[in-house]
Amino acid sequence: MDNILHIDFAPPSSNSLPIYIDPSLLAPAVESTEYELAADHTCDPIKRVEDIERMSKWYIDHQRYRDNMLFILGINFGLRISDLLTLRFSYLIDENLRFKKTFPILEKKTKNTRKVRRNRYVTINQAVVDAVTLYLTNTPNVCLSDYLFRSSHHACKNSNQPIRRYSAERILKEAADALQLDCHVATHTLRKTFGYHQMRMSGNDPRKLTLLQKIYGHSSAAQTLSYIGITSEEIEDAYTNLNLGLSDGPCLIDSDLVEDATAAS
Repeated sequence: MDNILHIDFAPPSSNSLPIYIDPSLLAPAVESTEYELAADHTCDPIKRVEDIERMSKWYIDHQRYRDNMLFILGINFGLRISDLLTLRFSYLIDENLRFKKTFPILEKKTKNTRKVRRNRYVTINQAVVDAVTLYLTNTPNVCLSDYLFRSSHHACKNSNQPIRRYSAERILKEAADALQLDCHVATHTLRKTFGYHQMRMSGNDPRKLTLLQKIYGHSSAAQTLSYIGITSEEIEDAYTNLNLGLSDGPCLIDSDLVEDATAAS
């Protein structure tokens, strides 16, 4: 009995990971353990409000008011990047230079896939007004017909051309990397962040989920939840909190339930 290895198990806690193995228990790999995986093209919503505020502040502190406008409008409108980059100031501001309450847009993807073409109506909130006003205050010679996210590349300097998708992605990744955000940021992050916080701020109201499903054009509520990152959280929690067989951990089997030996005979 002296050679029995005794291991003390601690109850699971949010601060207990990562757990390191004693080197005497496990030898290093002696052959390749690589295995095939599908390429990961996913990106994440920015889930912490403080990270959203840090992103905006980073752009403003670096006097990148156009890029701040891209970020703020992206997370408040929930449009695909292909539609977001087509926006002009005249979509948001009328000829009397007053902000509109809403504006219609025919989304590129849906106009090509749906038999009945329908406009989507986007509401302009105070965060959007502030971001646009900040840009206009710090940018001379802007026209109502200009694209919101006009390219400053030397080849487009004298023409009214919006930035490209890859430029938008670079703009977002640069700030995320500088701030060391713990999420994978890409252009779809803007649209996902919109949906994630819509759900969270509603207290995960099923009616909000139905509305988001309609906005995104998804075929099911499950698809919408997965898209905005709610389901992935639940899956992670399910694995983390299960701990089957962990001493002093959650147990699904009643340990007092035993089989009657006489019944077995």
